[in-house]
Amino acid sequence: MRNSKKNQKLFKVIRIISIVLLAVLMVTIVYFGSLPKQYDVSQGQISEYDITATRTVKDSYETERRARIARSEVAPIYVISPEVSSENTTTVEGFFSYCEELRKSNIDDIGMVIRNKAEMGTLLKKAVKESYGVELSDEVAYTLANISFVDFSYVQYEAKELTEMISMNALDEQMLQQEISNYTSYIEESRTHDSEEYISQKDLLRTILSDLLKPNAVYDEKSTENARVAAYKNAISEPVMIQKGSRIISVGETVTPHVFSQLQDLNLLPTDSFNYMLLLGIIVYMFIIVAAGAFYLSRFDSRTKDEMDSKTLIALMLAFIVPLISSRYLTSISPLFSTIMFTAVIFAIYLGIQGGITMSILSLLVVLPMSGFDTEFVFISVITIFVSSVIAGQRNHKFNAATLIIFSCFASLAASLGYSLVTQSSRTDAFNSSLWCVIGTGCSVVAAIGFQPLFELISNTASPIRLLDLAQQSHPLQKRLFLEAPGTSQHSMMVANLADAAAEAIGANSLLAKVGSYYHDIGKLERPEYFTENQQDKVNPHDSLPIEESVAIITSHPSDGLKLAKKYRLPTAVQNIILEHHGTTCPGYFYMKAQKEAQEKGLPEPTKENFQYKGSVPSTRESAIIMIADSCEAAVRSRGVHEVDEAEVLFRKIVKQKIDEDQLIHSGLSFDDIELIIRAMLQVYAGFFHERVKYPE
Repeated sequence: MRNSKKNQKLFKVIRIISIVLLAVLMVTIVYFGSLPKQYDVSQGQISEYDITATRTVKDSYETERRARIARSEVAPIYVISPEVSSENTTTVEGFFSYCEELRKSNIDDIGMVIRNKAEMGTLLKKAVKESYGVELSDEVAYTLANISFVDFSYVQYEAKELTEMISMNALDEQMLQQEISNYTSYIEESRTHDSEEYISQKDLLRTILSDLLKPNAVYDEKSTENARVAAYKNAISEPVMIQKGSRIISVGETVTPHVFSQLQDLNLLPTDSFNYMLLLGIIVYMFIIVAAGAFYLSRFDSRTKDEMDSKTLIALMLAFIVPLISSRYLTSISPLFSTIMFTAVIFAIYLGIQGGITMSILSLLVVLPMSGFDTEFVFISVITIFVSSVIAGQRNHKFNAATLIIFSCFASLAASLGYSLVTQSSRTDAFNSSLWCVIGTGCSVVAAIGFQPLFELISNTASPIRLLDLAQQSHPLQKRLFLEAPGTSQHSMMVANLADAAAEAIGANSLLAKVGSYYHDIGKLERPEYFTENQQDKVNPHDSLPIEESVAIITSHPSDGLKLAKKYRLPTAVQNIILEHHGTTCPGYFYMKAQKEAQEKGLPEPTKENFQYKGSVPSTRESAIIMIADSCEAAVRSRGVHEVDEAEVLFRKIVKQKIDEDQLIHSGLSFDDIELIIRAMLQVYAGFFHERVKYPE
């Protein structure tokens, strides 16, 4: 028991160390595999290479150029100056008030005009120039000085109103003149009393306002700068992209600053600096993938985890790391030249369909940075992984190698063509993609099949290929069992038939159940004559032995079998079946015999624990099936049952006893499973009990 705990702790330590080493190796390979090929070129040099973009990145040169253009195209922002607008209003009001006072001064106390019109116009022109610095034309000055007070009041009122309306907008010099022209255009083309003598009110207002009003638009430096920064940022936020596969430069072309910048963006120029950010990103990326894989193995595949020893773990790590190393070099030929199917086939063989698909997709994610996160590569790989894993992961029989190769290649080809049709790729690109996909898939699957014997040597897992080899009667243990313990051999064959049918009925691994049945009693090879089925001439050695010694011999055959199983390197799953097929039950015959002797001698009733098998209760459905089949087959033989109905009563009684003794609590069997198991075994015995027709002598 202590050794078992030590082994478990040692295995946990080995597993942790292995996972850490695997993670470090993965990070190292992916980091260097993600670094693109670098070209020693400089600005102004003639290129000696045809260089294409290895991934899609931002074109920093073109993005910056467009952002600067967008910034420069932002027009200056002007805002209304309340001071200038107020000054304009004051100026217009003061101007007309001044003109009005000047006009009034030309009339004496009795209402007579002091100066004539010409003199008055000249006086007004001169006075306005001196007071306001405005040079009025003779026509404007003449009209403004001599029109009637009614017309003057109208012009004064319109000038004030137009000034207020014009001042509502921020206007520069050009816009101001345009606005004055627009607003005065609505003034009617009317003249004063003498239409030939004065200019129109429209022209008068336009001229006066044009001379008096100042632009009220003030340049807003802060708002202009904010607008330019916003335009720059908007252009930066919508960068120009260098698309993966696009040609950067061809042989013979000059390396321009733009091209040089693109090569820098793609990390295609040699540099002495270490890319710490890339390394950090890959570490985080790999940590997530490893954590997801560990979570899956620990939570959703507990039976596989129990069966997995250190050698199997090493084998699976090799299956995981080989495609990673090969992809490091093959992706330079083509991103679609993938060896992921190697992982898919190996993992499906060891972990089943679900395990093969899950771990292969994780392997795909690991390789993805080295392929430049190519979506075509992901799509084709996922489809092919599903097909390969389903074929290779069949637990109940060996897959056909030709079928696996053909279907995997066909799936890869179909996925590639489908992707090319959707993306509307050219015929050349579609052909190249399909070719590399089929080559990569075919090589991966063939390599996985070819290396399978090597993985069988390293690991100790019950793969279909390994189980089929063990099922051959030419195996040394099977030969010994047939020659040295023929009764046990026959018993094992019958148990195998029962277990095979029962496992098939509930969807368990029928191949494992069958092979496990062949070897479940190999421990009896140590002392075959002490077991009833091998005794001849009705000689029973137990008749001359104390009960305690007989019990020790009988109950030791699971542990003896485990020793033989380890010696012959039987899979861990078969070893578990050997140790668990009797659980912690006790041989009823010897226990009852001990009870009878104790009663006759007046001794205390013997302790049941002293008669129990030293194994453990079944931990898998296959192990539990063999326990039930073993007990039922032995009972049928010992009682000489020849009727199906009688066998059914016996089977149900045996199963109930196993349940009452808590032998099936960790098996994973449900009551529905147990019912199906009983019916399947009865079906086998129905054919076995069928009597042949007697032929005439």
